[in-house]
Amino acid sequence: MRKSLWVGLLLAGLSCTTAFAQDRTITGRVTLSDDGSIMPGVSVALKGSTRGTNTDGNGNYSISIPSNGSKLVFSFVGIATQEITIGNQSVVDVQLKSDSRQLSEVVVTGTGVATDKKKLGISVESITAARLPAISNATIDQALVGKIAGAQISSSSGAPGAPVSIQLRGINTLGGGTQPLILIDGVEVTSTALNALDLSNVERVEVVQGAASATIYGAQGANGVIQIFTKRGKQGATRIDFSSRVSQDSYINVADVHKPFNHSFATDAQGNILDNTGKLLTKNDLGLWGQVTWEREANSQNNKPYNDKTPYYDHFAQMFRSASTLNNSLNISGATGKTDYSFTMTNINQQSVINSDGNLNRSNFSANIGIELFKNFTLRSTTQFAYTNSTSFGADAGGFLSSALYTWPFADLNNKDKDGNPTYKYGGAGTNSSNPFYQTYYQNYSTKVLDVIPSLNLNYKVSKFLELDYKYGVNHSRIDFERFSQNQESNPSSVAKNWYVGEGLTGGIAQRNTNRTNQNSLVSAFIRTDFQKDFGLNIPITTSTQLAFDWRRYDFNRDFINYTGLPRYQPVNGAQAQSNNISTWRDQFLTYGYLVNQRIEYSEILGVTGGFRADYSSVFNEGRKANVFPRGDGYIRLSKLGFWNGALADVLPEFKLRAAYGEAGIQPVTYFGGIGGFYGSFPNHYIRTTTLGTGNYDNGAYLSLNAVASNPALKVEVSKELEFGFDLGIQPNKGGTILPYINANVTVWNRKGQDIIWPSAQAPTTGIQSKYDNYIVGLSSSGVQATVDAQVYHGTALTWDLVTTFGTQKSYLDQTADGKAIPLTWGSAATYTLRPGEQIGTIYGYKAITSVDQTDPSGNRYIPASDAAKYELVDGRIVNTASKQVQFTSDKYSLGVTAPKFNMSFTNRFNFKRWLDVSFQIDWTAGQSTYNQTKEWMYSEGLHNDFDKPVTIGGQSGNWVAYYRSFYDASESNGTKDYFLENSSFLRLRNASVAVDFAQLFDIKFLRRLQLSYTGRNLLTLTKYTGLDPEANQNVSGGGTGSAAGQVAAQRGLDFWSFPNVKTHQIGISFGF
Repeated sequence: MRKSLWVGLLLAGLSCTTAFAQDRTITGRVTLSDDGSIMPGVSVALKGSTRGTNTDGNGNYSISIPSNGSKLVFSFVGIATQEITIGNQSVVDVQLKSDSRQLSEVVVTGTGVATDKKKLGISVESITAARLPAISNATIDQALVGKIAGAQISSSSGAPGAPVSIQLRGINTLGGGTQPLILIDGVEVTSTALNALDLSNVERVEVVQGAASATIYGAQGANGVIQIFTKRGKQGATRIDFSSRVSQDSYINVADVHKPFNHSFATDAQGNILDNTGKLLTKNDLGLWGQVTWEREANSQNNKPYNDKTPYYDHFAQMFRSASTLNNSLNISGATGKTDYSFTMTNINQQSVINSDGNLNRSNFSANIGIELFKNFTLRSTTQFAYTNSTSFGADAGGFLSSALYTWPFADLNNKDKDGNPTYKYGGAGTNSSNPFYQTYYQNYSTKVLDVIPSLNLNYKVSKFLELDYKYGVNHSRIDFERFSQNQESNPSSVAKNWYVGEGLTGGIAQRNTNRTNQNSLVSAFIRTDFQKDFGLNIPITTSTQLAFDWRRYDFNRDFINYTGLPRYQPVNGAQAQSNNISTWRDQFLTYGYLVNQRIEYSEILGVTGGFRADYSSVFNEGRKANVFPRGDGYIRLSKLGFWNGALADVLPEFKLRAAYGEAGIQPVTYFGGIGGFYGSFPNHYIRTTTLGTGNYDNGAYLSLNAVASNPALKVEVSKELEFGFDLGIQPNKGGTILPYINANVTVWNRKGQDIIWPSAQAPTTGIQSKYDNYIVGLSSSGVQATVDAQVYHGTALTWDLVTTFGTQKSYLDQTADGKAIPLTWGSAATYTLRPGEQIGTIYGYKAITSVDQTDPSGNRYIPASDAAKYELVDGRIVNTASKQVQFTSDKYSLGVTAPKFNMSFTNRFNFKRWLDVSFQIDWTAGQSTYNQTKEWMYSEGLHNDFDKPVTIGGQSGNWVAYYRSFYDASESNGTKDYFLENSSFLRLRNASVAVDFAQLFDIKFLRRLQLSYTGRNLLTLTKYTGLDPEANQNVSGGGTGSAAGQVAAQRGLDFWSFPNVKTHQIGISFGF
């Protein structure tokens, strides 16, 4: 018995020894073929077995396999899976390739935790740094134009430092703009403008556009979320990347707008212009012209040329110049062991295209450091500094434009008197004329902005079941604005006419010092289970529970200091002023909330998520009641079901259906304006709290009720959204070079807004005009967005990828509390009116009469039948043949909607043998209208080049002044007319670039990159619009900053001295070591 036992043990031992002897160890390193970077976390598995491992932080792996093991399988999200035959090798190094065919892509925004995109029930757009253009001003917001399907992101001004207009999904509020929530590495950034952040420090950008996917952000998520992920160091040797780019910018004038080359002023027999006394028109020693007689009667024609005594000055040529921009960037990054680091430094210096204007200089420094302090516990610190020093007019560039365009062209903008002093007004050179260069001569602008954005992230993977995460960030911005206006008493014309800029003839200093700070603290817990791996159940179910507490605080402080009466000498300061005035504005609010979100997935087939976010705030629900925002989403991957095989799976390897519902909010706020918008408007979160106005009377102060009273019962503005869509992968030509793979996704969405804040009228007996109220019962919007990412050609040497994005959206005012319309007026601007049931962006005004028997809504003829013979049809409009004036209705109608019908973008990228890159992006905005009020005001004084165009009236052809002038003053002077509501659809060559990498071309071993590049922006625009730029808009740029003024969301599509975008040619060189 004992002998048998020993024999059995011996045989068992020999068997085990033999088995162990058959195993062998394979080691190696995995890198990315695109750039040679090390790849940690790659799955390495023995094919046909359960044996596997992952690469470590240095990309290394080690796996024990039986001697008969033949193949290793390497896989990673977003990377093409690769099988390697082992053979007799003991070391297997692998280079993996990126695979754009995979739907798989890890995203964080909208989920709160890294999630495979193929397992999402919501729509999330993700743009990597490689797909963001290297634009000259190096701003993130400009780089996003045309990159996000469904979003309306437009470059509304070409002035230095001007932000873009961002509207992700419809209009959700009318008082606070369409600004989305901005996050950097998971922490909110509200105080710093998006265009102050460093584009070269961006790893990728993720965007969720509506409440269905932004519920986890609660009362600040209704306008969508843009999250920026900054660069991190990669394992391996230290990398050094340096780039330098220089560009030339010129203003865009698509319709060749200019002053007319002829005039209709009273002249003598020799064609010399006469003043209103009948003498030759001259200017005096002060540079003031005599008063001309502008002949604009029925038979007056704009057909008299300027001559030597009053030459024609091209004010556009005098006003604009070719400007340069210089951009330098340095990045040092790497990772060793359990530490990674990335440091980025950037400087940009951008000139204004306006002559005599200043420039914008911005320096950025960014640091991203990650450390694993002990096993599974990591600390990450990110810090960004941005210092901006601008001496440009910036936001007031439109005022510069209007000054020049309101002056008749016989006045020289560069004229100075005998002592070298410029003239502010030109006397008879235009009713509203002024010299923009007088402003640059006597005024200096300085805007200094310091932005500091530090954040800390602690992450601890306690076990496979529990992960804890804590984020804390501070965003502080200090803005010091100063407008220095010199004493102008030495200018004879200014003294004679009491003309001046700034605080008075004796000069002054206007200072606005602003401090904005927002803090965000977020603690999260994630509880995960896997029924198969954790509990031994034969059920492929995984669960994830997310619990979070989110705290935010916002502080805004602004000091206003005005000094008046300065001495004539320089330099001077405020202490030498004759008087001063100081005032202060303080604003603050606090909000916090908690999130519960449960996720359940069944294998690779389907998943559902449900949860809610509850928020408290000092500005809604009387400061003590939470507002609850529920959410839910789900998906099913039909391509993972058993019937999806064979030819169907070959052609359509991925097909997913998804749907989501969610609610999110907008914190109640209103805004006040400021000087020229240089330092932004300032917020008022006290609309729930009773406040009093102040004033001075008889050398004493007093308190008064505000015109718009506060309302303690204000509710949060809520957006409720339902979206559904599909994601698919198509292989039209599997394994081929032409159209081997196409990724596509389509989303249809519909949202409702409720409790929208707007002042409601109050009875006179209350002593107030109106009060802040949830007056608008409902807003609604809907739309469709789609992205198609196609591999058009993928050969051995040449690749061609095409990304197409599409979006359409409409927003409506559904109902107000009392059913009344809301008229919107901004000084002399076009008339926008919000009427229940009509689309937001609708313009109301007078229509040109197009038939002599046309009637008003009551059936009454505009033109009596007995007078019909006095009129004729000219260019589709009825004109009085005697007065030569176009006839307009006497009542106002809906003229049209300014919002575009859809936006599309086409981005092509070609790569040849990794050393030549060619790409171009074409943006198409269709069905858009713009009210060209710049043109209307130029018509008012015959200053538009249309006055040179002949028109036939009553059988006579001529440049009839009365005909063109009537578009301005018929029915109502400066009244809104359908003639000026123009089709501003456009097709624009947004970006075009060619880059040659000599390090790849000549296989230079010590360089990763030595690239010379050319980039062009806004090179070509095709449009029927007759203004300078169909994309430039007034009063919408605030949608891209945190300081949007009130009503900006409704006033869209208005060209009111809007500053045009610039055309850019850029040359750059970059090195990578």
